[in-house]
Amino acid sequence: MNKILLPLMMSIFLISIIFSPQIQTKPVFVQQFSILRVDDEGDGDFTTIQSALDQANEGDIITVYSGTYQEILSIKTNLVTLEGINYELGTGTGTDYPLIIGSSYGSVVSIDAEEISMSGFIIKGSGGDYFDAGISLYKDNNHIFGNGLTANFYGLVLSNCSNNILENNVIIANVMDGIFLSNTHQNQITRNTVKENGYQGMYLQDTTLNTINENTISLNNRDGIQFRDNCIYNTIENNLIYSNGFDGIGFVLDDLSHNLILKNTIYSNGWNGINLLFGKDNKISENDITLNLINGIQLADADDNIISKNTISENQEEGIMIICDGSSNNKIYYNNIINDDAFDKGGNQWDNGELGGNYWSYYSGSDDDSDGIGDTPYSVPGNENIDRYPLMKQLYPPTTPQNPSGPTIGSVGKRYSYKTQSAATDKVQYGWDWNGDLIVDDWTHFYESEQICSINHTWEGNGTFQIRVKAMDNYGFQSDWSDPLTVTMPKQLNFFSFLHISHPFFAKIIKIILQSFTTLIHLD
Repeated sequence: MNKILLPLMMSIFLISIIFSPQIQTKPVFVQQFSILRVDDEGDGDFTTIQSALDQANEGDIITVYSGTYQEILSIKTNLVTLEGINYELGTGTGTDYPLIIGSSYGSVVSIDAEEISMSGFIIKGSGGDYFDAGISLYKDNNHIFGNGLTANFYGLVLSNCSNNILENNVIIANVMDGIFLSNTHQNQITRNTVKENGYQGMYLQDTTLNTINENTISLNNRDGIQFRDNCIYNTIENNLIYSNGFDGIGFVLDDLSHNLILKNTIYSNGWNGINLLFGKDNKISENDITLNLINGIQLADADDNIISKNTISENQEEGIMIICDGSSNNKIYYNNIINDDAFDKGGNQWDNGELGGNYWSYYSGSDDDSDGIGDTPYSVPGNENIDRYPLMKQLYPPTTPQNPSGPTIGSVGKRYSYKTQSAATDKVQYGWDWNGDLIVDDWTHFYESEQICSINHTWEGNGTFQIRVKAMDNYGFQSDWSDPLTVTMPKQLNFFSFLHISHPFFAKIIKIILQSFTTLIHLD
């Protein structure tokens, strides 16, 4: 019996040691950065921003309090945060964000460093030469947000750099372009207000893989956005572009290809909603283009573009105008063309084969077989082009699906069922995102409109997941994402699994002891 009790007592002793209160020493945290305070009235560490920048090391934070700072800034130290504060540090009464006024020479702020974060400033007073701006940015991986740039030559210039984020800035009433991009790549320009600038709202030249989304671009004297020379693989999505003097979006000169213009609202511009000159292999899709003073979309010497799923209505001249006989092989289908017509001097395809063409509010043909496609073609003036399969009804995206319903907690390796539904003008399929990255992981087969969709999913790992779903009809129109359903796959551990993770050495010892204990029992 002693042979049995001794190992058992040793096991209990070791377990009590493992789970007994341990003497803990507090970790020592060493601050790796300094906070440098700037106040123009002398209540901080510095009275000028540049003096703080000259003293800053990587990782430092410079807080600048309400006041007027008449200086030109040169930022050359990486990993510095510049934060404007809209109140006084001392006893002053200022409640505005700090104002930086340049000397009318050069750029007010020049950033020649990486991983700079700059927010909360009003910036004005640049010089009047080429590239002089409120902010000129020449390096990668910077974040410029929440600033106001006005009364500069250019508002904000990016040149020879990449991977910068410009967001939530107000760029208004600068002499030239609000935002000027030259030889710059993979930048994200989002949720900015760009208006009343003397030339373009945004001007891009020699740029690739930039994303311009959710901006409001209005009342600029020339184009809302202009692309010129070697602009490739840029995405212009979900912007509001209106009342600009020339085109809402203009493509000018050579090598303008593989750009995506998606889901923008473009209206009341002085010339065309979209003007594509010399562009090739671009996609213009799901935009709302209306009330422009010349054409909704204009093409000239532009080949192999796709214009689909747009709603084009009540523009002054034509909904779609193709003015050069050199424009060819463009595909134009699934558009709603309302109280507008088209003109095509080139040779282009105005339908997607038997799947359908465009909806024309002026079409007067019949649909005797009720298949949703007109029995006679629609003639497009200009060069004997026709839409062979005009649609009888307008096309709309499906409604946003109902929030997914189903189990919200479960176990790895088990299969669970989730449901949703949506309404559409025709059949609809559902794209499910199982991990919250807003990328479709699974597309279902097609369902009838408002038919309940049910799908099974098995999680292969533990964690908390956000399930979303979107709908797409058989014309390719997609809804917005649903709101998420939160699902948790908890990690269930028995005692020895927990011990193996938290105390692997003791787990091995106890395993040996218990094996010995089991052997002794068998010997007795």
